[in-house]
Amino acid sequence: MSSDESGAHMTDALRNTTWTLVGSPLAAEGVEVVMAFGDGTVSGFSGCNRFSGSYRLTVDTLEFGPLATTRMACPPDAMRMEDDVLGRLAQVVTAAIEPAELHLFDAQGALLLRFGTQLSDGLGGDWLVTSIHYPERQAIISTRGMVNVTFGPNQVSGHGGCNRFHGPVTVVETAMSIGPLVATGEFCESDADAGPTIMEQEQALIRALEASVGYRIEGRKLTLWRGDGGIALTLTRD
Repeated sequence: MSSDESGAHMTDALRNTTWTLVGSPLAAEGVEVVMAFGDGTVSGFSGCNRFSGSYRLTVDTLEFGPLATTRMACPPDAMRMEDDVLGRLAQVVTAAIEPAELHLFDAQGALLLRFGTQLSDGLGGDWLVTSIHYPERQAIISTRGMVNVTFGPNQVSGHGGCNRFHGPVTVVETAMSIGPLVATGEFCESDADAGPTIMEQEQALIRALEASVGYRIEGRKLTLWRGDGGIALTLTRD
């Protein structure tokens, strides 16, 4: 096999795969780092923010970058973990791909990061909503209280913080269409502050669900996408 054929084989081994970090020296409790490979592209969640960029894999080398990230703030332990992971990715020069693991090495052959094959239960089941897109505020805001969504066969339901809601969902591969959604009609008060009220949050949740056109699962993290490519919702496994 020529070097070009070997390089193509290595690239095929990564293309359309998703991996979850294992054994991080600065692991933060409850935080997963996930990396997904496309056709020359890489994206994922680095502990606090999403990252995306390019990669080049040959029989002898693996190079990432440049990698762009979102700019959310998170607890200090998650930020430390993210800084460490991104710093290590920048040092990667070689990789070893096994059936269930991906090992990344620096120029001296030292192991930088070890990933395992992502195990996923799919879209179905219960999810906790962690953040919602508010078009009028042009912002994605973390949720308050217990807000959950359950995906079943052709049906989505959940609790928006005050009312329960339900409606149809159609999923074809990673594309989706949700709604219209029907909710109960209770009114709930919340303490006044600078953020959205419980009722505003609930209305934003329903609008975001109905605006979702696609999804991505990375470990325990679920992201729903709007038609313009922006984030509608982020959720995590209940």
